[in-house]
Amino acid sequence: MQFLTILLVDSDMAQAEAMRLALARKSSVGRVEVAATAAQARALLPALQPDAAVVAFRLADGTVFDLQGALGAVPAIVAVPAGDEGVAAQALHAGFADYVIQDASLGYLQVLPAQVDAAYERACIRLLGQKAEYALLRQHRLLQAVSSAQAAFIGSSGDPHAPFRTLLEHLLDLTGSVSGFMVAVPGPEGAAVRVEALAGVAGGPGSWPAAEGADYQPMPDTPCGQALHSGLPQVSGAQCMQLALPIVLAGQPCAVVVLAGNPQGYGAEDIEFLQPLQAFLAQLVQARRTDAERLRVQRQLRETSELLAQKSGALELTLESMTQGITNVDAEGRIRVYNRRYLELLNLPESLLTTQPWAEEVMRLQTERGDFGPGFERIELPARDYVVDAYAAHGNKMCMPDAYLRRTLAGRMLEVRTRMLPTGGRVRTFTDVTDYIEAQEALRQNEARWRSLTSLSADWYWEQDECFRFVRFDGMIQRLPNGLAEGRYLGRACWELQDVRGITPEQWRIHQAQLAAHEVFSDFEMQHVAPDGSARWVSMSGEPIYDAAGHFTGYRGVGRDITERKKAEAQIQRLAFYDELTGLPNRRLLLDRLVQAVASSARRQRHGALLFLDLDNFKDLNDTLGHDWGDKLLVQVAARIGHCVRVTDTVSRLGGDEFIVLLEGLHAIEPEAAAEAEAVAQKMLAALNQVYLVDGNELYSTPSIGITLFRDAAMPVDELLKRADLAMYQAKAAGRNTLCFFDPRMQATVSARSALESDMRQGLQRSEFLLHYQPVVDVDARILGVEALVRWNHPMRGMVSPAQFIPLAEQSGLILQLGQQVLRAACAQVVAWSANPATAQLTMAVNVSAREFRHPDFVQNVLAAIESTGANPQRLKLEITESMLLTEVEDIIAKMNALRTRGIGFSLDDFGTGYSSLAYLKRLPLDQLKIDQSFVRDVLADPNDAVIARTIVALAHSLGLDVVAEGVETEGQRVFLVDNGCHRFQGYLFGRPVPVEQLAI
Repeated sequence: MQFLTILLVDSDMAQAEAMRLALARKSSVGRVEVAATAAQARALLPALQPDAAVVAFRLADGTVFDLQGALGAVPAIVAVPAGDEGVAAQALHAGFADYVIQDASLGYLQVLPAQVDAAYERACIRLLGQKAEYALLRQHRLLQAVSSAQAAFIGSSGDPHAPFRTLLEHLLDLTGSVSGFMVAVPGPEGAAVRVEALAGVAGGPGSWPAAEGADYQPMPDTPCGQALHSGLPQVSGAQCMQLALPIVLAGQPCAVVVLAGNPQGYGAEDIEFLQPLQAFLAQLVQARRTDAERLRVQRQLRETSELLAQKSGALELTLESMTQGITNVDAEGRIRVYNRRYLELLNLPESLLTTQPWAEEVMRLQTERGDFGPGFERIELPARDYVVDAYAAHGNKMCMPDAYLRRTLAGRMLEVRTRMLPTGGRVRTFTDVTDYIEAQEALRQNEARWRSLTSLSADWYWEQDECFRFVRFDGMIQRLPNGLAEGRYLGRACWELQDVRGITPEQWRIHQAQLAAHEVFSDFEMQHVAPDGSARWVSMSGEPIYDAAGHFTGYRGVGRDITERKKAEAQIQRLAFYDELTGLPNRRLLLDRLVQAVASSARRQRHGALLFLDLDNFKDLNDTLGHDWGDKLLVQVAARIGHCVRVTDTVSRLGGDEFIVLLEGLHAIEPEAAAEAEAVAQKMLAALNQVYLVDGNELYSTPSIGITLFRDAAMPVDELLKRADLAMYQAKAAGRNTLCFFDPRMQATVSARSALESDMRQGLQRSEFLLHYQPVVDVDARILGVEALVRWNHPMRGMVSPAQFIPLAEQSGLILQLGQQVLRAACAQVVAWSANPATAQLTMAVNVSAREFRHPDFVQNVLAAIESTGANPQRLKLEITESMLLTEVEDIIAKMNALRTRGIGFSLDDFGTGYSSLAYLKRLPLDQLKIDQSFVRDVLADPNDAVIARTIVALAHSLGLDVVAEGVETEGQRVFLVDNGCHRFQGYLFGRPVPVEQLAI
């Protein structure tokens, strides 16, 4: 018995409860659900699925008509309040099953359960009728689908999927499905599943086939996979959204139809409905298989015929394309097959071969026209007897050789090879091997040349296997120690040899990495040591060897004895880094070690010291005794210094008589380190103060030593050398033969000097130097001329004293450029004065330094200044000092004479302060002597100065020279000079040096 589920909808809770109790007492009612509003009812309907419903006409959120669409096919009874009977008629007309009048006495509750049963029974009868009509209609449409599929199968032309696709499209329509597909097994042997048809929406749920005709492998857990495996229909999904219907043929599933997308799902009625299709589909699949097999056999037959034709054509093409001539002779001796190359190589007529002649006929033709030569000498000796026998006996009684060579009339070499066939016939090939024979001969000659080359060359050839072991040596291998011919190195790699030296582990690692990477290497150097201790250096270069397949098979290369080159390199190294005379490290090596020492001292936090040693007055000794003695003295000095230091210290010679000693690992505390360095320096002083014996003669030479300490890695090595050099010069200034530590004040002096030099260079470029003029007068105080004195008006320093910049200019070489500017400015002033009769006769004295005068272009520069300015050379007087006359006197005299011939005069300045020789003095083309102001200053107080002044005046008069007294500042000095014959004066008494604008002329 079926129990009904009833939905009760009423906003009046009292009425609703009364109706619920009345319905619940009915034995056929199993469940009553109450909803107060239409909204609550709509929410309950999907899950409740009631068999019938009782709905009050009026609800809190509407009327019964608002709920009619949601109720659908559920038979519903409308509860109408008494007095609203007209509404009941409207409800019946709208399609509601029945109505009940809710009277005040609740009498309607007695008949309500019966009305519900009646409404439910009428709905069931109506539904059964509809289903029967629907089933008949579906069966009719199913028969139409089968008929359409049969028509598609009969009329299909080239589309084997059309019948299945047509049937599948009908099935989608019949079952309300959205999409579907059909797969079939092409044959009973278990071939891959193939998609026969696709219909509906593309890309259905799950693992869906991609295209018709494609292979398809259904997943085992899908309906399609399960149906193929079990042969039973399958319905899947919580909502039964997919149906798989297997088609069975001869007891085995041969196809599966899959339908999907029916909103109502699938059930047993669908399977039962589609059951009649199984037999038809099985026949259709069988027909498809038969047709496919027929097409396969036809295709295979066609392909076999085409392949046979291709092979026949390919064989003919191959024979015609072969570079070899080929013949096939059957067991009877007839030539059945040949190619065109055979005709070309043997120069045979094709008309002969088309008749399939006996092989003896072809041989007779060749013999009679002389192809083999008169005595068959064109045939290789081992096969000659066979060819003669074949021609003479026409029976080939002798055994034919497998291969032999013969020469054609054209001079080509042919290789003839014969292979016997199991049928008794033979295949014979004719190959033109002329190029090969010539290549072999060339190879033989090259091999002979190679042997000669390797035996006569100083190099040798070697090979290694894939494990880098030596396997071959050719050439002058005996040049290596112990002799490679004795097999000392065969079968071993380089690093396995016991007598190899001169290679670091890092070099071995790099070389082995090169070999492992199969790289070319050049000039890998190693040293071989013989048992007697003698060593030879060897250089090897090699490249990898690859076989025809590109596989690495080893190395090959050349080796050579480079012992003499190594000796030369060592000599070059010694000359590059060591002093040739003393054997000590030179400046280059010293700088390298000094860089390392500075870094080491900073890292270890220990001091180092740099000692700069210079021999006192070594130049005088070298000039007087000769360079040979000086060199021998330097060798002894180097040896004595070396005995004063440790092995870890460095003694180097910079050049000349300068030596540098580098001390490392001194104390971490600066005073202690200074004491250690001083102790070494004192030891050197004591050693170098001892007498030297040079060629049996005793010599003495003392050193001056400058010392600087270091521990800071940031200190440049050039700065260290500069500090040691400064300290050495401080030692010389302190009296020589002593030592001196670097003083920062010396550095300040040097820095100031460097800054002044830089400013001076810029000042020369910016024309900051100017001339002041001091008058030269006679006894009446008339101006005879002036002396040009250079002054420097610095933009920041102001007026710089000549005592500051003149010595610096001399030392730095800037005196040359400064002298040129002074000379040109003086000449320009002479030209300016020449325009005024009052100043036209004035002379201009210009001081010339020794460095200027000794310059090779001094004369040309003076003349160029005169010519460029237009000055009168007779008004120019060049003042020189006695210090010039110490050396190169002859050159000085020559230059003075060259200028004197052009009218330029000369004055000897500061006379009496130098060391000029009277013998040279009388030879100099002088015009004037100047008494130095040091003698004039005390001429009234010091009798010696008075005597010197008188003597200079007398000497000048005796030589016919004018004399000028410098530094005259008092009238008494002037009177004394006049009384003693000096009539020309220069000094503050007559005027200070002033600019030309302030000069009183």
